[in-house]
Amino acid sequence: MLKKMLVLIAALSTPFAMAGDVPAGGRLPDLSISERGELVLQGDDVGYQAWTYPQQPGKVHVVQYMAATRAASKINEPFTDRMKTDLPQGAFLSTTILNLDEAMWGTGGLVVSELKSNKQQFPNAILVADADGVGLKQWQLEKENSAVIVTDPAGVVRFFKQGAMSDAEIESTLQLVRQYIAEVPAAAEHAASGTP
Repeated sequence: MLKKMLVLIAALSTPFAMAGDVPAGGRLPDLSISERGELVLQGDDVGYQAWTYPQQPGKVHVVQYMAATRAASKINEPFTDRMKTDLPQGAFLSTTILNLDEAMWGTGGLVVSELKSNKQQFPNAILVADADGVGLKQWQLEKENSAVIVTDPAGVVRFFKQGAMSDAEIESTLQLVRQYIAEVPAAAEHAASGTP
């Protein structure tokens, strides 16, 4: 009984504790978004395909899930701006998921149009439109907010935050991503050589 209580206290005190059913050092529940989904370029146009999580095992993954509102898009802009300038592009996965179910009435079309424009401007970006808010429910996230989740190459959650990140959190999370990116080539070399 005492051991269980100590484990619970440790999980609650760690900065990586997740909302909902995901424990510290755990994994995000699998997610499938089929209504709209990932934006894909089709010539000069943009279409959709079903999107699932997890994606590309073996890569560090930074996921941002947010309400499709102007206010939510600004919450973690300082972090996403730093990601573009401070991290090696292509060395990790970056996925932005917009919950269209939370778009203000009458703005859904504008949000989708802006998403398509962003996809055309940044073709390598992974942009996902969650028409029914499936991710919000599956990952038990807060409404009208923005969440940042970092998973290591094994898919283990290493950082989770809903709401605005502090300057210190931005710095430590960027360092965390860099750390796991640096470990990926070493892990691949060990796997190729059979070295444990």
